[in-house]
Amino acid sequence: MDPSTALTTAIDNASKVANTTLFTTIIDKITGFKISQWSAEGEVRKKLIHDEYEKAKENGIMGIQYIKNLRDTSNLIETAVKSTNYIDQDKPNDIKFDNDFFWNTIEHAKTISNEEMQELIAKIIAGEYNQPGTYSMSTLNCLKMIGKAELEAFEKITSLCINNSQIPEEVFGLPETIKPIMNSLKIDFGAFQALQTLGLFLPNSMINSMPNPMKKNYALVYFDQRILYKPLNDQSVNISVPGFYELSINGKQILQHLKPTFNMEYFNWLKNHYKINNYEIIQ
Repeated sequence: MDPSTALTTAIDNASKVANTTLFTTIIDKITGFKISQWSAEGEVRKKLIHDEYEKAKENGIMGIQYIKNLRDTSNLIETAVKSTNYIDQDKPNDIKFDNDFFWNTIEHAKTISNEEMQELIAKIIAGEYNQPGTYSMSTLNCLKMIGKAELEAFEKITSLCINNSQIPEEVFGLPETIKPIMNSLKIDFGAFQALQTLGLFLPNSMINSMPNPMKKNYALVYFDQRILYKPLNDQSVNISVPGFYELSINGKQILQHLKPTFNMEYFNWLKNHYKINNYEIIQ
């Protein structure tokens, strides 16, 4: 699809939601015209955009800049259309000019044409619009480095998270018992390290030791399922969770907009092979 057609298609899509709060308070101002008027002026504007595009193709550097602007505007509008599905339409615009995260994410949206990435950015724009201050600038830096392939790998790998944000270190040691699961997901330690480099996981593995003087049972959580451990003996005054890799703040903020899936084979692996010293599984 050429840039002029992409833009007119984007505006056609936007005309259905042009009176929503995001468009009337922000997108109209960025694009320089009221998209709500498109239905009345659409055919005239379409011809104008098409004619200017044809002229720009023959116009050297200035033409290249014009074509880039077409692409940027169509990407932004398509992302904004997706954002309207998540924005609280009853909430007045409370975005301040010094909200660097919001305005820089809007700028980043101009560069994204992949629909999956647009959907993610749309949700993040909406989240910041609904509640300014929700996201960190480091999360935006992550977004700028992530493409479709990295996003898909992240969603797959986070299907292995326990306790909402931890992946057992043992998983990447590839014991024979887990190899079939990792092969079916088509992920390995190299893919995980790439996500670490992008800042989605903390750089080093961690351990966690929690005092348990009352010798209470410990619950490991995997999605909406629990694995319950009970103390074995007098050495069970601490719960020493085996080494794990932790999601970063950036990873947690992005993951809330993705849909990793429950893996029954992995859940069974946890029940059979995930050990905590001096504790035993009771369910």
